[in-house]
Amino acid sequence: MTTNTKPQASTNSAVIRVILVGLLLVCGLVAFLLMSDDLRDRNMGGADGKLGGQFTLQSVNGDVSLSDFKGKVVMLYFGFVNCSQVCPVSMKVMQDTLDSMQPTEVDSVQVLLVSVDVENDDVDAVNQYVKKFRQDFIGLAGTTDQIINVVDEYGAYFAPTELKETDESRAYRHSSRYYLVNQNGELVDAMRHGSTPNELRARLRQVLATEFNS
Repeated sequence: MTTNTKPQASTNSAVIRVILVGLLLVCGLVAFLLMSDDLRDRNMGGADGKLGGQFTLQSVNGDVSLSDFKGKVVMLYFGFVNCSQVCPVSMKVMQDTLDSMQPTEVDSVQVLLVSVDVENDDVDAVNQYVKKFRQDFIGLAGTTDQIINVVDEYGAYFAPTELKETDESRAYRHSSRYYLVNQNGELVDAMRHGSTPNELRARLRQVLATEFNS
């Protein structure tokens, strides 16, 4: 009796192809997450294990501390001036968010951009950049140690890329989230990069409506 093995061989080949395609998709997803501007491999807070906290950095008008804004809701963002893709989008989202709010609400919100590009972004450069979006935005710069400390405290992330020496617009990978700090200086949310102005406005209003200790 002759056994026909062709159908079996064909089935095995099809299964192998499906497995290989699945592996390629998984590898592609992993690569995407590793290269994403909203990295999942972010730091996990300061020495006390808690996210958020006080800090002091430099602005064009001198030292700026988070405590200077007690009584306001702070929207904190980490980026850099030469960023050509992620940061302009995020800055525009924050601009549109405040533009859509009432003046009395805007008076109770402060946007801070912390630059992670210590080598190129001094206080003048960061200030000129943020003022392109709104005059009440504040740009902050600092030493390497200062920036690393704030990034760690807020569970953010940044690292130079392989393009750093040839393409300043892609010199850094960094987490892209909107960190919301309440009127008591406590981190209450880290909203994703894809958040819309409507979503940010709604969350800001929730935080603004929460009583704080004066």
